Amino acid sequence: MSTLNFTRLVLVCDGCQKRHGEPHGHNSAQEARIAAYVDGWRFPSTVRADGTPGSAASDVCPGCVPGWEPQSYQKRPGRSTRLPVDEAPRPEESS
Repeated sequence: MSTLNFTRLVLVCDGCQKRHGEPHGHNSAQEARIAAYVDGWRFPSTVRADGTPGSAASDVCPGCVPGWEPQSYQKRPGRSTRLPVDEAPRPEESS
């Protein structure tokens, strides 16, 4: 028996949890970020404990950008999630 896995990327805003890329997702992280950037999303650096910019970035939707406060790396939401098939977005559910 063989299996075939499909991986699609959907960005989730670290502020309001809005999603970008549904219902079909993106093929790669680079594709997801380029498409989101065109739609007004921004990716500000996180901050280290000493207040200096970190090497990681937050995913921030246009609605959250104006009042965005940099987050520490430890306080960011989880970075990736695998959804069971029954929780995955369906094209007919998007509107």
